[in-house]
Order: sequence, then structure tokens, then C-alpha cells
Amino acid sequence: MDKPDISQLDDLFLEAAETERKLPAAIRKQKMSGWPDYPQSWKAYGYNEFQVRLPKATPQQVDNFDRALSLGIKHMDADDRRLVWAVAHSAAFRERGAKWDQIARMRGLRDGRQIKRRYMDALIRCYYDMKYHDEEEELLAAVF
Repeated sequence: MDKPDISQLDDLFLEAAETERKLPAAIRKQKMSGWPDYPQSWKAYGYNEFQVRLPKATPQQVDNFDRALSLGIKHMDADDRRLVWAVAHSAAFRERGAKWDQIARMRGLRDGRQIKRRYMDALIRCYYDMKYHDEEEELLAAVF
């Protein structure tokens, strides 16, 4: 994935949001000594429901996460970064995609279509900024 197009950028940021949720917590919870509370009953065995956890992130997913972070920092301004990460986290682990109306209400807007349009505009600006800087680097390499 050398120079991604706009749909690949969208996929990259969505995968990065899912990977961020799979990573371990930044602050590790300390384990305390003591016995956990449990019901005093003859049917107490297995009283808790089984909780399914997310699988650990693969090295490729972590690399893509790092790439998405660096692309966001280098080629987006702060508002675009906030919007792109809000949409990506809203769409993480959902088949139906982002919650456009909820993000619009958080931003003080009425319609989710405005957020979707601004999100696509942010990805397009990122793509063309990447393209401009690649051409600039090629020109400098040709001169020197």
C-alpha cells in the first residue's frame, strides 16, 4: 500500500480505530489481594456470564495503525483529524458504518449528511496533500 487512494484511506482509518480498541490499556490496573465476592448458594458455580473479549491486534494492524496516525498528523489539520477519528471510532465494529447523526449532534449540527460530506472532504484534502508532498520530494530528489 504505497500511495493509497481515498477509499483506501477510509479503510485505513476505520481499521486503525478498530486496532486502537484492540490494543492494551495505557494504564494497567493493579491487582489487589482478597477474594472476589460471590453468591453464597449451592448454584453459585458459573454465576457470571461469559464475556467475549476482543482479539489482540496483529503486527500488521499495529503497523497500519501507526501509518494512519502519521498520515493524520502530517497531512491533516486538527479539525480534520478530530472529525476523521470520531467517524472511524463511531464506525468501529459496526456493519452499518458510522453514526452520522450522532456525530452531527456532538458537533452542533442538525444533519448527518453535513458530517459525511465534511468527512469525505477531509479525506480528499489528505489525499491531495500527500500527493503534493510526494511530487515535491520527487522534484527535490531530481535536483540533488
